[in-house]
Amino acid sequence: MKVWLACLLLCALVVNDSEGRHELGASDESNCGCQNGGICVSYKYFSSIRRCSCPKRFQGEHCEIDTSKTCYHGRGQSYRGKANTDTKGRPCLAWNSPAVLQKVYNAHIPDALTLGLGKHNYCRNPDNQRRPWCYVQIGLKQFPHECMVQDCSVSKKPPSSPDQQGFQCGQKALRPRFKIVGGEFTVIENQPWFAAIYRKNNGGIPPTFKCGGSLISPCWVVSATHCFINDPKKENYVVYLGQSQRNAYTPGEMKFEVEQLILHERYSADSLAHHNDIALLKIRTSTGHCAQPSRSIQTICLPPRLGDVHFGSDCEITGFGYENVADYMHPKNLKMAVVKLIPHEQCMQPHYYGSEITYKMLCAADPQWETDACQGDSGGPLVCDINGRPTLSGIVSWGRGCSMKNKPGVYTRVSYFLSWIQAHIGEENGLAF
Repeated sequence: MKVWLACLLLCALVVNDSEGRHELGASDESNCGCQNGGICVSYKYFSSIRRCSCPKRFQGEHCEIDTSKTCYHGRGQSYRGKANTDTKGRPCLAWNSPAVLQKVYNAHIPDALTLGLGKHNYCRNPDNQRRPWCYVQIGLKQFPHECMVQDCSVSKKPPSSPDQQGFQCGQKALRPRFKIVGGEFTVIENQPWFAAIYRKNNGGIPPTFKCGGSLISPCWVVSATHCFINDPKKENYVVYLGQSQRNAYTPGEMKFEVEQLILHERYSADSLAHHNDIALLKIRTSTGHCAQPSRSIQTICLPPRLGDVHFGSDCEITGFGYENVADYMHPKNLKMAVVKLIPHEQCMQPHYYGSEITYKMLCAADPQWETDACQGDSGGPLVCDINGRPTLSGIVSWGRGCSMKNKPGVYTRVSYFLSWIQAHIGEENGLAF
């Protein structure tokens, strides 16, 4: 009997007419308060139940949430997107949560729907502040905080540009010099996608250089998981773009906090090798902006899926890593060197690295074993020319010593991790494929 009644109730909610359509009766939109073209509908057998049927792009009880909005205009009073963290990445409280109901602006005030407030925790600007905001719980109190959402006047993508904010992946002001241990000092304009990642210190001590990275979209840097595995707290790191000298100001550089730090969930380390050694850092300035293109700041292109440059090709490596394995201080200036890709079959030979090498890795070295990535270069780019464009083929990962014969540098093979990257940031504009 209980099963029969449950079926009757369910079937009543989804009754089909002779043409196979759901029998819903349209009612006056004012009964539901539908917005943005939403239609108020009622069920045939339960006429007291009404809801808004929302057009594509909109959702929410009243179709009041515009899922396509990724930035705000003016002060953001009309913003109805889904940003829901403050500028430090802390989650917003829902406008109908018990604590917020004690505040001036909440989901139960008479004009809540007009102001965009409701049963959600998305950022809004009901009182004409500088930008969208929300209430954030800190300790036992709730505070209004500005949100992590971009100003459209800054973030809007030009219609003719393939990348967000005018970025053109792989473009740089200076020519490639496919001619670090060995190599030569360079300026950031030679590698404008290079990101310098520092770990913060307490007591007013300047941050310590930790690892390199590569800018692959205006808001995202890719690096190596092993750089962060022992300290995965995003708030402990700061990222610089456009920096030619370590711990020294470079005109045009930009400083970023880390909004998200995503480590590969299948990362593992053997005695020497690092597997799935890739990480993503979402970056924001203190004012909530992503990177801006310039002569010294640019995105790097990502490779075709499972498509790499031919073995034996020249590639560039960049970093602030040690110049010698016995060094204890990183060089002051950025260095760049040229290495050649080594076939997997060669790198898998016993006198190289044997079975520690997998097809998710790339090996590269100087034929004279004089140039190599070294400690401190981790996470930095291995840039190769693919179809005429500088492309991020690898991420500095591991190796035995520096410039040791038959012990090349080993790099995370980026083309094998495109799906992983897309799973986390594929919805972002400006992904530099």
